[in-house]
Amino acid sequence: MRWKSAFLALAVTLLFAFAGAPPTKAETIGYAESLGHLAASCGRDINRFCRRANLGGGEVAECLERHRGRVSADCQATASEVAALLRERSAARASIRRVCELDRLKFCGGIQPGDAQILGCMYASRNALSPGCRQALADSGYEAALDPGPLGSQLHLTSRDILTSLVGIERTNIGMSVQQLRALAARAVRDPSRADPYHRAPLFAQLNSLAQLTIAVEFDLDSARIKPKSYRAIGLMADALYHPSLYGYCFLIVGHTDATGRREYNLRLSERRARAIQAALANPFGISPRRVDEVGLGEEQLFDPRHPKSGVNRRVQLINIGQIAGNPECPVVPLQDIK
Repeated sequence: MRWKSAFLALAVTLLFAFAGAPPTKAETIGYAESLGHLAASCGRDINRFCRRANLGGGEVAECLERHRGRVSADCQATASEVAALLRERSAARASIRRVCELDRLKFCGGIQPGDAQILGCMYASRNALSPGCRQALADSGYEAALDPGPLGSQLHLTSRDILTSLVGIERTNIGMSVQQLRALAARAVRDPSRADPYHRAPLFAQLNSLAQLTIAVEFDLDSARIKPKSYRAIGLMADALYHPSLYGYCFLIVGHTDATGRREYNLRLSERRARAIQAALANPFGISPRRVDEVGLGEEQLFDPRHPKSGVNRRVQLINIGQIAGNPECPVVPLQDIK
């Protein structure tokens, strides 16, 4: 797997090249920071007027707009700022192919078509790019700061290892399809030998050996509605997925619950919650569902089996599943195309 080692080396190089850049421009404001401000300014209004609206699908934005005359002035201003940021980032990303075409031909002519591959090459050559191309890349938010900030309850996450936790392990092959993993979970909840959570083996222990970050995302009780206090966590996932060192990879969102309640119900709930995160990454953040798949495992893979009802078991894993042949969102990069 020489090409994978080479791509990983490029990813790590890009990671440290950008980690040292001070966030002195507006372009470095991340989605995590923006969504954190939205939650702080609008959390009370969202919980009052938008109890049934979820972050995904633009539901919260539409709800706040419908109740614009009733929400606080601070919430109105912050919601407008976040909407403007999302529009500007989307427009800048759409413009890159046009604005940077001459730079692509000059510096990345040997790279096969595909945004994931070209972006890595562009950043490797960024100091020599034309001013217009450099500005388009900056406006696109690819240099946004990866700062977890006050996420609240969290697992395996520090401001220094977000990216290294996602690219620092070469093995990214999950070993089975997502459909097979879903079927495995469905069989597991009906298996009487797994009834005791204190002696329940992990459903698919290989997941824990893959490059990933694990984070607590809070939802309403018995619901897939993401609480405003966790908007920043979803924004952080989006920031990571747009980073040049990760842009060429596909990911899997894995939802987990604790062992409170029925196992079949917990499995369905974890599936709905994983889909809610996938939907939020797609809209408002523009990350293709083809790049981020989802699966729920319920209580079948507890983080702390000694305390199966502990909240620490309620978590979401964002797992790097590598590059996939035939998927333009995370194409396999031939060795000769690695620069």
